[in-house]
Amino acid sequence: MSSPSATTLQPHHRLSVDAHFGPLHLLAHLHLTAPWTVIFGPSGSGKSSLLRAACGLLHPAAVEFSARPANQAAWLKIQSRHHTTPVHQRSIGYAPQGSVLFPHLSVRENIAFAAQVRHIHDHHSITAAIHLFELAQLAHRMPRDLSGGERQRVNLARAFAVPSARLLLLDEPFTGVDRHRRDILLPRMQQHAAHLGIPILSVTHDVEEALLLDAEVIRIEQGAVIDQGPATRVLADERARILTVLNR
Repeated sequence: MSSPSATTLQPHHRLSVDAHFGPLHLLAHLHLTAPWTVIFGPSGSGKSSLLRAACGLLHPAAVEFSARPANQAAWLKIQSRHHTTPVHQRSIGYAPQGSVLFPHLSVRENIAFAAQVRHIHDHHSITAAIHLFELAQLAHRMPRDLSGGERQRVNLARAFAVPSARLLLLDEPFTGVDRHRRDILLPRMQQHAAHLGIPILSVTHDVEEALLLDAEVIRIEQGAVIDQGPATRVLADERARILTVLNR
């Protein structure tokens, strides 16, 4: 599951955020180059706010966000001080933290929500997302009848089913999902997104998750990016501690 070095790739998205959240000043400039990029850091460091900025859920004056379509040199401005693309037109799949589902919709209807809002009949993507996250037997259930891990898988499937997505944003994607199932889903998600050519930006504080992905890691502390590079380098100290514990 290795990924090319970020130094050999051109950015596919750029995100700059300059905003205050109480005592936290989030000042970050991200150039996303890898197929899967992980934002890593402690709670309260601004990780989730960066994803909300890309979704258009922060004040426009605080955010500049651009995408470069595949095989094109020109950048597409999504959000800036003078231009804002509406949230539903951003071609972004977003799985927020906490598996927020529509309680009046079934599992399948939740997953199909983005396609229905845009009046797109994309049964293939919806069915593919259902099978990717092993939800076929739950498709007609309501959210109230699901466990926490099942709800989180629906949350992820809904993001993966967004029609013509150019970027997937996953906030703590495996909250509530047991480790065994996570280890099964991670390579599947990675391969599925790579097959479709959709890059992923996810948030985690789980060292093992970032190392399993062999992802590009952006490390953030107190609202600022302090390092960026391959997981094996950026998280070398944490990896060494894990290996020490395992070898005891």
